[in-house]
Amino acid sequence: MNRMRQSVMVGTMLLLAMLLTSCATIQPDDRIRAKVTEGSLARKGETIHLFYGMSKKAKEEFCQNAVVPVYRMGEGYFIIKTEVAKIKVTKDLGDHYIEAVVVEGEVKPGDIAMQPNSECLITVPQSR
Repeated sequence: MNRMRQSVMVGTMLLLAMLLTSCATIQPDDRIRAKVTEGSLARKGETIHLFYGMSKKAKEEFCQNAVVPVYRMGEGYFIIKTEVAKIKVTKDLGDHYIEAVVVEGEVKPGDIAMQPNSECLITVPQSR
């Protein structure tokens, strides 16, 4: 019985070691990142739209007159976020979008406006 327990433990340890090493095979090129290619740069005083996707928490945090930092995500294996601007929320545009004005810095489509518990993807309207 003792020999059977030992063989089960050895088999379990080998299986666990194989599972752990198989999880570490993700290469940097295997990750898929969303990229927004339409639109242009929005500077101070220009209007932008924030996509929040009907999230109640985002709608509460991105309330009117809230000043929100905007971050740009870096390229590469380690994702680096850099604050590039501040925006001021002006009004709600329905179920999916919020309108805001750039208060400081420059914003590109694909940048992310972040609050403590939610995030919104930034789009720049075509008709400016």
